[in-house]
Amino acid sequence: MTEGPRPWQVLACVATAQLMVAVDATILALALPSAIPDLELSSAGATWVMAGYVLTAGSLMITGGRIAQALGYTRMMTCGLVIFAVASAVGGSADNAGVLIAARVVQGVGAAVLTPAAMARLSAAFPGADRHRAYGIFGMIMGSGTAVGVLLGGILTESAGWRWCMYVNVLFVVVALIFSVYARDSPERSPGHLRGAWRGLILAAGAGALLQALTVTDNPTEALVFALAGLIVIVVFSVLDRASSTPLIPVVLFTDSARASAYLALFLWGVATITTFVWVSGTLQRDLGFSPLAAGAFFLVYPATIQIGLFVGRRGLLGSSANAISIGLSLIGFGQAVLALVPMSLFSMLFALGVMGFGTSRVMPTANSSMNQNAGLHAGVAGAIGSTLQQLGASVGLAIPVALVPVTDHAASVAAGVAAISLTLGAIYVSVTQKAAESKATIGPRP
Repeated sequence: MTEGPRPWQVLACVATAQLMVAVDATILALALPSAIPDLELSSAGATWVMAGYVLTAGSLMITGGRIAQALGYTRMMTCGLVIFAVASAVGGSADNAGVLIAARVVQGVGAAVLTPAAMARLSAAFPGADRHRAYGIFGMIMGSGTAVGVLLGGILTESAGWRWCMYVNVLFVVVALIFSVYARDSPERSPGHLRGAWRGLILAAGAGALLQALTVTDNPTEALVFALAGLIVIVVFSVLDRASSTPLIPVVLFTDSARASAYLALFLWGVATITTFVWVSGTLQRDLGFSPLAAGAFFLVYPATIQIGLFVGRRGLLGSSANAISIGLSLIGFGQAVLALVPMSLFSMLFALGVMGFGTSRVMPTANSSMNQNAGLHAGVAGAIGSTLQQLGASVGLAIPVALVPVTDHAASVAAGVAAISLTLGAIYVSVTQKAAESKATIGPRP
């Protein structure tokens, strides 16, 4: 008799893989000061080491979701893990900036392949009573991943060198593959979804051009050319996708107010969080004289407050679950406001990260659960869109300070202010949308 799927092994596999993806967004933040002289990285090159990964992962995520739906979630997650491991090994052995940036881009490809497959596997494994608990655990891991990346980057940079920030991913992959073998799940696949997946490459090209425009604002003509090219390419993608009988981005996924709110929250979380970790880690080392290990340890306040927030939230002390995303965005926005308005000090950074951790404990579990719930055959794409928006948000967040450098000496503070305003407006929008949905559900359809 064949033993059935093991949901908690699926969770272990998905959590390990997605922790790696989240960690890799920030693990090089503390390693860059060591890698820059070693590989003779320019400032633009250093930006692309960070942004190349999250941009590629985000812009190709939807294509990855379609391919995963067509070929099978378990198979494609395994493929993505292998791509990620190979790219990490190559990046760790890089002898010039071009190889490292290329390896980071290929890591993004691996993340784009494995993430939507992983999210669909998790959704299929927990359709019932254990769903909220499983997504609570998953959200906690994902919310902490970026901070864990900074800590791990500090430990590895100081003890073994920056290259081990790449090599460590091979260990993550091995562990995830072991869990995957024992999970014994096989979610349904839909072969027809492979049609039109190529359009995702157009979206990736457009997003890349827009990000490049933000990184070359010191040359207005070049920035304008890249911005116009990016907009034109994205418009072409939109026209082609809307005209297709199998669109990469099904409009129906945005008709659910809870899912739409989750998508907005994930984008705004990406804008605020990763750039904050890069900025704070640089300030700790450059201005306050912290070692990479000490700077990494500083970030433990973030996952610690996520844990506290989850504990308090389960007891209903941070508001109802229906308002979780709105409250979470407000808290993260307040943390950004502190970074924007309060003079930088160890205490102000510690306080801001703590408040953001509380906010993340409200946003991530609810958003990750909402975006996949009741998605049916679109489960892979639903998760991919959320991950895409999260990664694109991170790309925008990383690029905004670079774009502001030519016009202000306080680019990071101004960027934090922009994020604070965006998060506050997002919280208001989610709250209003949620109340409208609740009112509609209470009144019900007219007879």
